[in-house]
Amino acid sequence: MANFDLEIPQERVNILSFLRQTEIKCSRQNSESNRSFDLAYQVWEKVSEQLWFLGYWNDYFNCGNIVLKSAKAVGNAEIKAQLLSELGWACMEWEEFAQAEKYFLESLQTYESIANLKQQCRLLRYLGVLSYRQRKLDSALKYYRLALDIVTANSTVASANDNWAFHEAELPNVLGEFYLDLQDFPASYRELNLSLERYRSLINKYRYYQADPLLNLGRWHFLQGDCETAKQYYQECLQLCKEINRPDTRASVLLNLAELAEARGKLEEAIELAAEAEQVAGTEVTSVRDRAARFREQLLTKKTVAEGRNKKKKRKK
Repeated sequence: MANFDLEIPQERVNILSFLRQTEIKCSRQNSESNRSFDLAYQVWEKVSEQLWFLGYWNDYFNCGNIVLKSAKAVGNAEIKAQLLSELGWACMEWEEFAQAEKYFLESLQTYESIANLKQQCRLLRYLGVLSYRQRKLDSALKYYRLALDIVTANSTVASANDNWAFHEAELPNVLGEFYLDLQDFPASYRELNLSLERYRSLINKYRYYQADPLLNLGRWHFLQGDCETAKQYYQECLQLCKEINRPDTRASVLLNLAELAEARGKLEEAIELAAEAEQVAGTEVTSVRDRAARFREQLLTKKTVAEGRNKKKKRKK
């Protein structure tokens, strides 16, 4: 199969066109349908991760939605469940929470019907993250604990299996973020450090996921008033995001650095960082872009007020 340069817009258009053609063939449900679906899924597996990591989330969703329709047409339950979970995560990032929940629940039910425990664990974690982002904290903890129960029951094979080891690394990260929100700082610190330690022990392909516990540890120190250590974690996270070309977390950490700069009284630096976060988020990472835009506006208002006060002081002199 040919390599794709997904940073070329026309290449992404061509992939979308190809997948639409295969969807038509799959919908006919004849002798060629399964072969056409296999080709479509091979393309998806080749491009989806890169589309996501490069931040082309709209193209990711559009391509994935076509493959999902094709999977349903040929009756492939496992791949249907996979696509539902992946598209659900995209919806969650766009804060389309009702649609995300619909995708996640259908995916979980499908994985339960085919007795796939690893993927059930993943979907329970996804549902926990979704609940957490909606501030449904009781539901979030319930889902996290259900996922943790599955991992614990399979811990004997975790060290020999990348997929289980990933769950062992990621669950402490989401739990650490959860406890941080509750201001249970000792529990949060323990979980976040455990997550980072486990990710660093895995093979290099999981380096992408280290950004999240690094970002959360920066937030942990910021909330403790330790701005210097917070900045160190943020800068390490930012450098990693640049190296692996991860725009979503790069935008988030720039926004956190803007908040840190404001807390240290560096208003101009905070405005520049918020503007950079907004730019990096672009049209794909809309939730971070909107938060960065709102924060930048608040900073500009604060700057205008401060400048007005300074002018009044000068006139009085």
